Amino acid sequence: MNENIKKVNEVLEDFYKLFFKTEDMALKRGIKCLTHTELHLIEAIGQDSLTMNELAERIGITMGTATVAVSKLTEKGFIARVRSNSDRRKVFVSLTPKGAKALAYHNNYHKMIMSTLTEDIADKDLTHFIEVFEVILNALRGKTDYFKPLLITEFPIGTKVSVVEIKGTPIVQNFFASHGIENFTVLEIMESNNKDNFILKKTDGDLLVLDILDAKNLIGIKNE
Repeated sequence: MNENIKKVNEVLEDFYKLFFKTEDMALKRGIKCLTHTELHLIEAIGQDSLTMNELAERIGITMGTATVAVSKLTEKGFIARVRSNSDRRKVFVSLTPKGAKALAYHNNYHKMIMSTLTEDIADKDLTHFIEVFEVILNALRGKTDYFKPLLITEFPIGTKVSVVEIKGTPIVQNFFASHGIENFTVLEIMESNNKDNFILKKTDGDLLVLDILDAKNLIGIKNE
């Protein structure tokens, strides 16, 4: 890592740590019953009515994580869930009036803090900053596939995948644990001649042959 890249990394890390710290302080003053993560989920829904799949896709989390978060926010009165009349398998989520107020508070905080941070910066310097940061942002958008969590069965043969979630009952999770598979375990997708089986190669070279349904309990991201 050259010196400029190292400095960019340090500046971005320091900014986000401090920005999130001030955001947490604002939360404690205004909406004490929400966590940072819950507030960002409310922000992701906004004025829309989304299916659970759409919400998970929008914020880049697994369905399991989204379901847990939405359940908590529903209990707190910030989100409403409605099952589709045309397809009972689909559940739509939207903000309640309480959720809309939390979103407005959050948006006003962002406007205030950004206005305060940039008030002494010349317009030409802000314009240059925006141009450079948009280049960085577009580069990051191009890499989102590497960070998108998917069922491990959805990755192409030969892909190395890092496990980010193990679904299923405790028995299923214990099964994977007994084979050395836990969060952040890296596995390679191998070719199988049996459509009902799914083969994974561990970093030690051992092969694990799974039933296709069992394999779908593993959620991962690309490890390349």
